[in-house]
Formats: sequence, structure tokens, C-alpha cells
Amino acid sequence: MSNIKIFNVYKYYNGRAVLKNINLDINEGELVVLLGPSGSGKTTLINGIAGIISFENGEVYFNKDLMNNVPIEKRNAALVDQNLLLFPHMTVYSNIAFGLKMRRLDKQIIDKKVKLLIDLMELSGLEKKYPYQLSGGQAQRVAIARALAIEPKVLLLDEPLSKLDKNLRRNMQEFIKELQKKLNITTIMVTHDLEEAFIVADKIALLIDGEIKQYDTPANIYEKPVSKEVAEFFGCSNYIYGKVENGKFISDVGVFDVNVSNCQYATYMFRPEQIILGEKQKNSLKACIIKRQYLGDRVNYIIDINGNKLVCSSNNKNLNIGDIVYISLDFDKAICFFE
Repeated sequence: MSNIKIFNVYKYYNGRAVLKNINLDINEGELVVLLGPSGSGKTTLINGIAGIISFENGEVYFNKDLMNNVPIEKRNAALVDQNLLLFPHMTVYSNIAFGLKMRRLDKQIIDKKVKLLIDLMELSGLEKKYPYQLSGGQAQRVAIARALAIEPKVLLLDEPLSKLDKNLRRNMQEFIKELQKKLNITTIMVTHDLEEAFIVADKIALLIDGEIKQYDTPANIYEKPVSKEVAEFFGCSNYIYGKVENGKFISDVGVFDVNVSNCQYATYMFRPEQIILGEKQKNSLKACIIKRQYLGDRVNYIIDINGNKLVCSSNNKNLNIGDIVYISLDFDKAICFFE
């Protein structure tokens, strides 16, 4: 088990920086997700940590050991990518045992380790099966077992669930989370799936255009984004623009009491679920529904307030276009961006 420190890492391809000043501090036993859109640098970063590629600038440490010039086979890090790369001519047992055989361990030690991993990964009864005989989830567990067999200090997962269907993917997310906590192994996982990141991660590093825009817990990165760019990556947000004077936020939507010092301009951000539909109250705002989006467990209502369009997410599915509603805004829970 290792803590991982990455300092000022840069990577260039054809003169273009695909990683820019990457800094990460990952504690022992943490599961950190590298999250971002395609082309953001996630796979480049995890490949550099694994030793598959080198960085032009910066340093990578496992504990206090500098890894920059350490070859991949000596880093004691195991990488599982979306292609799995199981040996098709080998059984489940042989695939898991492969790395141990390459290290020329005693047959009894290999057998003991493989059997422990087969039990841990819930693969009992499949020992003699070949990869083509396995389900997607079973093949995924075999690939992870093979990686764990060599007892790596660091487990690296590059979009390992991307080829699974939705239900199986969800099951594997929970399985990986529970397994990682049981083994307490430092893990870095790449994904572009927001829900997956929230389910498995202790911390999320959001990469956009080769830069880490925020590195934080799932709750903080969603509820306390450091910029509009981060906020918008995690879905629809509502912005109310105005200025703050004498403890009041003055906007086209209305005038509100806020706990913010005077400033010339400010923007308050509300997630759709933070705009509450309810009965008419003293501080509620009158609005008109101009569009509705049925999403199964909830409905997104697009509402108009004095010409301002906001999105409200609600479990109340009985409202229709043209209905007059009343909403409440809690400015203490909103995020304020100063202009």
C-alpha cells in the first residue's frame, strides 16, 4: 500500500500540452477517480503513473520513492484497462496465476494465492472456464484478480466498466468499492461517468483540457464547485446575476437577504433540486411553468420569473405547462461566484 504524490507534471504530444501542471496527493488506501470528458488527459495521466509513458516534466512518488525512471515492471503497480486483455487460451485459474508463474513462485504458493483470489472475487466454480465462456462481470473480476495476484502497492483501473451494460456496471461499481475497502489498497480509477465517480470515489480529480480543475470529495465537488466550469460539468445549474449592497442581493429575479459583504457584481448558482416548489409563502416567488421534462422518478420544470428561465427538479409530477407555481430559494445553500 502506498501514498502517491504527483508534482507539477506536464505531458506533450506534437508540441501540444495534454497534461498541464498536474498536482495530486493521494493517501494510502484511498480510491481516487480521474473524471473528465474524452480527451481530457485521464488515460495519459494513469499511463504515466503506471510507467507506460514518461512525463516531460514533474515527479511521481510512491511513498517517498521517486518513480520517474523506474520501469513499469518494478513499480509494483497493476493496471487494468477496458480491454481486460485476458489470455483466451487460458482458463480462469491460469489467467489469475500468470503473473505469479512469471515470478517463478513455488506451485503451492501460487495455488494458495489463486484460490484465495477466486474466493475473494466470487469466481468459485469458474476455475476451468475460458474467457469466452464468462459474462462481462465475471471477466472483469478475473482481470482484477490477475492484477491483484502480484500484490501491487497501487491498483490502476482505466475505464474498466465501460463495456458493461447499465445494470451489470452498477453491480460492479459496488463490488469494486467494497473490494477496495476490504483490501485497503491505494487505487486510481479513470471514468467519464459522473454517477460512477460519485459511487466509488473517496475523492475526485476533475480533468478538463489537461488541467485538474478541482480535487475534492464527491460531495464538495458537486455542492461547492470552485468555478462555473466545474459546476456545469456536473449537470444543469441555474445562475442568478446581480449585485450585493448592504446585505441584499439585487437581481432581476428579486431582492434577497444574503450573508455576503458588499461587492459590485455576483452570481448565485442553484442546482435544480435546490429550487423548491411549494405553497405561497412570505418570501416565495411567483413563477410560470413554460416547459416540463419527464425523467421517471422526477420532473424537470423550466419556469419563468420576470423573464428569467430557471430549471427546477421536483417529485411533484402533476404540474403542467402554463401552471402558476411558487418557489423558494435558500441563498445560504447556494454557491456565490464573485465577478
